[in-house]
Parts: sequence; structure tokens; C-alpha cells
Amino acid sequence: MRNWRLRVIEELGLTPPQWEVYRALLWNPRASREELAEIARAHGSDLDADIVHLEFASLVVRSSSTPSQLRPVYPQVALQRLLDQKWDLHEEEAKQLRHVNEELTEFAEEFSEHRRAYEISLLNEVTDPAEMTSRVNELVREAKSEILSFVPNTFSGATLEHARAGDRELLGRGVRARSIYLDATLEDTASRQYLHWLAAQGAFVRTTPSLPVRMIVFDGSAAVVSRRALDPGHGALIVQSQGLIAALVSLFEAYWSRATPLTPSGIPRDSITTIEHDILTLLAQGMKDDAIAHRLDVSVRTVRRALNQLYERTGSENRFELGVKATRYGWL
Repeated sequence: MRNWRLRVIEELGLTPPQWEVYRALLWNPRASREELAEIARAHGSDLDADIVHLEFASLVVRSSSTPSQLRPVYPQVALQRLLDQKWDLHEEEAKQLRHVNEELTEFAEEFSEHRRAYEISLLNEVTDPAEMTSRVNELVREAKSEILSFVPNTFSGATLEHARAGDRELLGRGVRARSIYLDATLEDTASRQYLHWLAAQGAFVRTTPSLPVRMIVFDGSAAVVSRRALDPGHGALIVQSQGLIAALVSLFEAYWSRATPLTPSGIPRDSITTIEHDILTLLAQGMKDDAIAHRLDVSVRTVRRALNQLYERTGSENRFELGVKATRYGWL
């Protein structure tokens, strides 16, 4: 049977065996039941079931004088009627689909309006300095994993003491802190000493020539952003919109990748030798002393002597601490 005809038959709600029985009756209205049964069996079908379906579809009728005799209804009438029924059904389905589409469009518009209102509600402007300090302190206390910050300012006496106390408590809770300051911050003695103290406490500190805004991101779920670029005097926005926070985190990571790692006082960033750099790199990969020596084609004694010197210079007590500090100093 041609593929196009098979598709037409299926669209009319018929099976191939039913179509062949109907076709046999059209070609031979006097076909016997045995002949029709043979056609049905050849297609793996049951004749009685096929006849019931054909009668229901008004494709065959029984003779009024001989009820056992089936008479086919000519296709010009029968098939057109089936097609009209299908068309009416499709029209009703199309009408229902249009209604569903209208309902979905209305629902989508309602959602968009709600979403816009919701996003706006997740942006809270705070202009009062006391309230701003209170909100930031609250977010710091609630932080559990990581705080990211752009800090484009230097520090004075009272500010430094307050910052040290907060940072000591934060880092003591195991919260990871990554901060980017301006290169110019290192020109101020008090600020430079504070940054070195901060790095020694375990924070990750980097500097850069410029910063786009003053901000702090807490656990990737909330952020505080100065309302006017670098000037906190004009208030700030408390951001809780996940879309905006994701954008702020991406901005931070872009600056972080280009910023310069802070190294402790007295330890220039380029103060390690090539062999020390290679040893640190392999150490970070988890290799043991003998494996490092074999890879670099030096003696195990040379590797251990270099490691001991690095321990002493960085104040590290073990390999893990040395790896952390080497990363912080920009050696890796």
C-alpha cells in the first residue's frame, strides 16, 4: 500500500485491514464472508471486529432483505462524510487550542508583571548611614561560605580597629574572604599594614589600578552596592535578585583574574627561584618529595632543602599551609 494512502486511511480512523475489507466490497459487492475473512486474516485482523468498525463509520450497511449481506456505501458519500466529521473535530480542537493559547498568553503576561514587581522588591535602597551599617553587619553575621568585595578606600584609626575586629570574627568562623583594593591603598602606611595583617589572617587580597563600584557580595545570595559609584555617602542598594547577583559575581571574577595578589611585607612576589616555583607547582599537584625530585631530575635532598627554606620564609608549618600562602603571594 502506498505511503500516502496509508496516511489518509489512518487520518480517517481506519486500519489497513478495515480498508482492504471495505475496498473488497466496493470491487465485489457480492463477496462472500469467507472471501472477506481471508482478506482480514491475511492482514492479521478479525473480520467481525472490522465489520463492526466499518458499520460504525457508515462505510457499510446491511441489506434490509438479507441482514447477513453487507453493502458498501460509495466512497463519494461515505469517505466525504468521514472527512467532514474529522474536519469538524479538527475545527473544535483548533478552537480549543486557540483558547488555550489565549489563556497561556494572559498567564505569561501576568507572570512577567509579577516578576518585574518581584525583582524591584529585591532592590532596597538605604540612605541612612546607621541603617546601612546595621544591614551590612547583619549580612556579615549571616555569611557562611564566602564574601567578595570591592574596597576602593584607605583606612583610618577607628575604622581600622573596627575592620580588624570584624575580619577576625569572620575568618575565625571559616568564611572565605576575597577582596580587591586599589593599588593606591598600598601607598598609605596604615592601610598597607592592615592589608598585610588581613592576608596573614587567611584572607585573599589583591589590588588593581581602578574599581567600578564599591560592593560586597555575601554567599552569592545578597549584595550591597554603593548607589553612586565609589561614594558611599549617597546610600547603597541591598540586592537580593539572583540575576543581578550573578552579574555582580561575574564582574568580581573578571577583576579578580586581572588583579595583583598581595604578598607579605619583605617577601617580593618575584623572590622565588625557578626551581622553587617548579617544586611548588608539583607540590600543589600532590606529588611527594621523591616524585618531585625524579620529575625535576634533582636529588631528594635538594627538594627538601628548598621546601625548608620556603617554610621558613613564609612562616608555614606544613605543605598545605605553604600551598595556600604560595597561592596568596602569587607564586602559583
